[in-house]
Amino acid sequence: MDLSAISRTGGPVLLWRGPDHDSLDLTGPVIANWVNKGVGLFGDHDLGPDFTLYVPMPDGLHWRELVAILSVLLAGGRVVVGDDGGLGGPAVPGTAFHALVPLGLEIDERLVDAEEIFVYNPPALALSTPVDEDFIDVNSAIRVHPDVTSRRLDASGTLVVGAEEVPWAEAPTAPGSRPPGLLVSRSTPRAGEWARFLGHLLAGGEVLLATGLPEERIADLASTLGEVRGRLGSWTK
Repeated sequence: MDLSAISRTGGPVLLWRGPDHDSLDLTGPVIANWVNKGVGLFGDHDLGPDFTLYVPMPDGLHWRELVAILSVLLAGGRVVVGDDGGLGGPAVPGTAFHALVPLGLEIDERLVDAEEIFVYNPPALALSTPVDEDFIDVNSAIRVHPDVTSRRLDASGTLVVGAEEVPWAEAPTAPGSRPPGLLVSRSTPRAGEWARFLGHLLAGGEVLLATGLPEERIADLASTLGEVRGRLGSWTK
């Protein structure tokens, strides 16, 4: 599992819909570029088997969080995803870790032990994040890195959701075939859904991330985009 399939996939693959009608559609090659840029960004901070990125995702999965997670997993690092809808501490007990959070959560006391805190500005096209020098402005910092990487992306990283290590590098689609239909995620995928989710996306399948939107609006969106093959995360009203 790598970027070879998605980097050759035309048309929108990752469709993100946020609050206040914020939206962004990313093609396969663009997603690959962002993932490679993330490998460069985290590579500046010793990305490898001893690198842990904590991603609490308090408001559901943002597209910037997704490409960061893929960057670390494909390059052999460790990702710890929160599963309680917020910052539940201690974040990564007994382990040196970095954190990735949206603007406003960087000062949470449960991140005090993080080696570095990467902060992103949630609006889809925000070019910078207004944080001081104690934090890393993801929106600005990631853009200076190249769209390609010389590192071998062998998908050897580890994914932990809550306290559970979960498989994620399974390949549910036959090699060379693009998975049909649309996966729709209203919130952070559950532990048992990550393999299907990431496998579908990296094979060039379409994914709709509809962070915090009402179910009725998501249904309307999905009906205009194509056949829905599955729903991920929480769908309680």
